[in-house]
Amino acid sequence: MARMGYDAALSQLRGLLAESRSGSGRLALVEGGLASGKTHLLHEFSRQAVKSGALVLTATGSRAERKLPMGVVDQLFRSAGPAASLPEHATRLIGIPDESAASWGANQLTPYRTPDTRVRELCGLLLDLCADQPVVLAVDDVQFADGPSLRLLLSLQRRMVSARLLIVLNEWHRGKPTLPEFRAELTRHPYSHLRLASLSVEDITTLLAKEAGVPDPARLAQGYHRVTGGNPMLMHAALDDRAGALAADEDADRDGPVVGFAFAQAVLAGLYRWDAELLSVARAAAVLGGRSTPALITQLLGSRLEDTEELVRILADSGMLLGARIRHPRAETAILDGMPYGERSGLHTQVARLLYERGTAAIDVARHLLAADEAPEPWAVAALRDASEHALAAGDPDTAVRCLELAVGASSDPRERHASMYDLTRVLWRKNSAVATTYLPSLRGAVEAGQLSVAAAVAVVRYSLWHGEVEAATRAAAVLTEAPDGLDPRSAAELSATFHWYFGSDRRLKAGTDGARSSARRGTWAHAVDRMTTFWVRGGSDTATTSAQHILQSCHVGDTPLEVVAGALLALRCGSKPKLARSWCERLTQEAARFGDVTWQAVLSGISASIALRLGDLATAVQQAERALQLLPAKAWGILIGLPRATLVAARTCLGDYDAAAQVLRQPVPDAMFETFLGLYYLEARGRFFLATDQALAAGGDFQLCGRLMREWEVDLPALNPWRGNLAQVNLELGHTGEARELVRQQLERARSADIRIRGISLRVLAAASEPAQRPALLRQSVEFLTAAQDRLELARALNDFSLAHQKLGECDQARLLARRATQVTRACLAPGLPADEEGGADQRTAAQAGWRQEDHQTRQVLSEAERRVAELAALGHTNREISQMLYITVSTVEQHLTRVYRKLGITRRTDLLAVYELREHGGGPQQNDLTDADTLLSAGREDIAS
Repeated sequence: MARMGYDAALSQLRGLLAESRSGSGRLALVEGGLASGKTHLLHEFSRQAVKSGALVLTATGSRAERKLPMGVVDQLFRSAGPAASLPEHATRLIGIPDESAASWGANQLTPYRTPDTRVRELCGLLLDLCADQPVVLAVDDVQFADGPSLRLLLSLQRRMVSARLLIVLNEWHRGKPTLPEFRAELTRHPYSHLRLASLSVEDITTLLAKEAGVPDPARLAQGYHRVTGGNPMLMHAALDDRAGALAADEDADRDGPVVGFAFAQAVLAGLYRWDAELLSVARAAAVLGGRSTPALITQLLGSRLEDTEELVRILADSGMLLGARIRHPRAETAILDGMPYGERSGLHTQVARLLYERGTAAIDVARHLLAADEAPEPWAVAALRDASEHALAAGDPDTAVRCLELAVGASSDPRERHASMYDLTRVLWRKNSAVATTYLPSLRGAVEAGQLSVAAAVAVVRYSLWHGEVEAATRAAAVLTEAPDGLDPRSAAELSATFHWYFGSDRRLKAGTDGARSSARRGTWAHAVDRMTTFWVRGGSDTATTSAQHILQSCHVGDTPLEVVAGALLALRCGSKPKLARSWCERLTQEAARFGDVTWQAVLSGISASIALRLGDLATAVQQAERALQLLPAKAWGILIGLPRATLVAARTCLGDYDAAAQVLRQPVPDAMFETFLGLYYLEARGRFFLATDQALAAGGDFQLCGRLMREWEVDLPALNPWRGNLAQVNLELGHTGEARELVRQQLERARSADIRIRGISLRVLAAASEPAQRPALLRQSVEFLTAAQDRLELARALNDFSLAHQKLGECDQARLLARRATQVTRACLAPGLPADEEGGADQRTAAQAGWRQEDHQTRQVLSEAERRVAELAALGHTNREISQMLYITVSTVEQHLTRVYRKLGITRRTDLLAVYELREHGGGPQQNDLTDADTLLSAGREDIAS
């Protein structure tokens, strides 16, 4: 018996029908696997037989009628309908009770050995029909036929040698015969055995060639064969899906086979049509997914391995499985969706246990626990927590959240539940801290009860401060600091740095205690964090900025407290290294994006916006602040919302967009924000807006409040908030020149020598409060400091005041040059990064004004460091003698340097220096400890010149 295709089997059946017409009875046993096309073959043959003039009687075996005596025979006689004149007493014979029927079973044929008059009479009636016309008895799924009907079929086989009768029996193919005694008796007599084979790639190619709009059937056939395994029913269902998809999109199958609803339904129909054992194996394989093996299926179902292997082989032959796994994901989904929820959940739980006992990766165990939606035992909770860590490392926070939510609900031990709750809060914080606040009260209770690790407890304090729950956070911190063993050095330093970030010091942490006591000697990390926080007291010292760089080099997104990173960035910004701070912001933001940490991205964008404002890059400041606010909803920001909103207000105010700034100020902010340094940033920005919109008294109120709070907090440092200088400008607006001058003098006294930006700003305000003759000298120093501090916005203001001062003294040429330079810097603040054509045009205009040729400008050499220093001071109006005294060189040396500068820059006059070249940005290489690369410096110089 060889396997054959559908067409060959149909042709052989037609040949058997022709033989039976000549009075030679025939019997054909057609075998096929699951959904192999047996039924379709039988129907098509029956249709052709009727068309040829034969009487076709059909029946289908069924599990439901397996115990109904003569059920199949009854179907045969009734299927003839009015087309045939059947003996009336056939119905009576079928309806007579059979006393022996109770002993019949699907696999028990003992009754056929007992003489039965009724069976003989029914056989006679059927054979009599053959006298008038050929007769075909077609029985589908004979394996489900009742015992008396099987007995009748065997009786007919023995008596039909000279009858015009063809019996066609369809039976599924299994490794073992389903009706061993029936098969043994049937095969004692002549019969034809047909075994249907799966569709080959060539068969599928032929099918596709008959379909409309298939440009390359051979190529597509390969894909359909992989999807269906050659199963005819699945193949025809897939073709139905393809037709539906093409109706909506003519290119639907451009990239491969289309599989949809019809395919899924065919999978289920095929499985439900066979016995329950096959369905159970298919379900187990679907639940096991990619890990399905006969051994695991056996363990899951509690069956025998040899039985499972046979069933797996049947399903593989049918195309449902590939090896021991469900062949196609759509089929797997259909099988899972078709399972009762309780059964599916139970299987997933069993699979999770099996995999856990085998030492499978926790994430794979967790997937089944999540599918089951239960974690029934402690091992399951541990596996879920472990899996959450793996999911986070793989950049999948959503799976981590699902694992931890299930672990929290399933944990019975309070410590374990709170540990899972903290892990969940930590993960939720990365996307939206507002969602995580639900768990904070319980976690603070766990801190006070000592049910959390130190690291987790410190994080709970940080999260509480984030949302302005200052008192609750302080109480929780007190529990930690008052513990007999104290804190480990790292935790103590990070807790102190967190309080510094919010309050400028850890005074609240130390209130009533000895502060964040450490139980051991300070480590390198703790030492660096402590040194970094000194900028809150001493400003941006070398110690603070160096430690800040070391911290940033060693930090990791999601692991290092965000407050520590933010403090380090602020230390760099205050330490005259804003470009380095911006570079770190960009690097960390990219890392946060890779890990999907939205909260880090938002806060870093807010800090980046403040750095851009510090550098005078107003467009970037607005862009970054708005991006930060878009990444997180307002509620998720907590009191940190003061940072991006303050920057946005300040930048919009500088741009003159007062309506937009006012709109930001109208949005509510948490009251607790004004208890922290974030509130000071907001008050300063709001005060500057009031000052710019002629609301001097309101501005003075905000600046005075800043001063009062800073004095109360004992962090009155101009580098952190120059409230005196701001208040001095209010006094100037109100005409109180003496008060303004005194406030600026106080600010200069408190500013450290390293705070060059604050000194530059203060000198500008002091010049405004001084006599006209004194202003140029003060403003010259202001410009020097602000140029060195890389603050283009304040530099533009100082240059403008410098120009006005010269104008007031009647020095029009110098005033004009300084005004031009102020305009250049201002344009760079308002619209950095001009297009290439605009940049070139502006460059040419500047060159023409200076009186030198464009080709000379393009080929000029870079100045040496000594030449740059001399040219810079000369551009600011210093005489050669003053330059010699400031640089400790001779006047002759100054003259020689200037001669070389003129030649390299292609200029002929001293006054051209300021107009054509921004020396600090363009002349030399990076300064010591300035890690911005040369390309960035050149780009900044080109922007200023072009604008």
